[in-house]
Amino acid sequence: MSSVLLNSKDIKAQALRLGFVACGFAKAEAVANDFAIRYRRWLDLDFCGEMDYMRRNVEMRLQPDLLVPGVRTIVSLAMNFMPQHQQPAISLYAQGKDYHEVMKQRMQELMQTCELEGRCFVDTAPVMERYWAWKSGIGIVTSNGGFISVPGYGPTVFLGELFLTAEADHYDSPLQSPLPAPPLGECSIAAKASLSSEIEALPKRGSGEGASRGTICPALTPEGLDARRCISYQTIEHRGPLPKEIELKRTFYGCDRCMRATPQFAEAKPTAEPAFQPSEALLQMTPDDWQSLTEEQYRTLFKGSAVKRAKYDGLKRNIERWLEK
Repeated sequence: MSSVLLNSKDIKAQALRLGFVACGFAKAEAVANDFAIRYRRWLDLDFCGEMDYMRRNVEMRLQPDLLVPGVRTIVSLAMNFMPQHQQPAISLYAQGKDYHEVMKQRMQELMQTCELEGRCFVDTAPVMERYWAWKSGIGIVTSNGGFISVPGYGPTVFLGELFLTAEADHYDSPLQSPLPAPPLGECSIAAKASLSSEIEALPKRGSGEGASRGTICPALTPEGLDARRCISYQTIEHRGPLPKEIELKRTFYGCDRCMRATPQFAEAKPTAEPAFQPSEALLQMTPDDWQSLTEEQYRTLFKGSAVKRAKYDGLKRNIERWLEK
């Protein structure tokens, strides 16, 4: 471990230069016990659905030095993804290029520029992204959906983390304390693909708080996000036929309904990042075009896009249900 302290002011300035809208520093400590308990409970309830990777490396998620030995500082970064123009059939986060590649390239450049030692992660490792974003003070946790909302930009942000082996000269504090409960699990798809659902045919959950949440999205429960009821999960992660109860209305890949329902969504503003803008070809797609989409067209249209995670067969499955509306 280096004895030289990280210059947090310089690193933040470089992060802003590279297109990040927020950068915060937190000590690399074990995840708070109350959060860890809620996360284990979320898993016990099977709210992660078929996402078995959420069950693996639980201790590593909760103890950063098990993931990166010698880590001392966790830097959380946010990048605005709100497109200037939108293809309404696709969730906002997936309009442009795959955020994994775009953000990781910028984060690696940040590490090289500032001569940082450690590793960077963008939704591909057992990391509690929203926890560290809250801990490092880059945003607040919204009451609807549990998004991280960055002041001045709202919840339309991607998150990434640097696990660094040096101490910092300054650590940031959360913008809200304590961390609001319940966290809605650390489902990567739910976090990035807008925690939401349009499964309006499903019965509401009883009365009281649970029922009020259900009016926005039946997947939101008092104990967290039930991914099995989440349209983002069903249209992206789930393999096989869609449950008959699902009605796809606005989108057939992901969903933004819950995110749009947060008061902080009013702060969202278009990004100037070219990588997150939809292509002209995507913008021009109509329901008739989607219905006749061929596999070759799919490959061309979504080259380098996060939409490819659903694969051609999965997307066609979604489109068929969407066209039933």
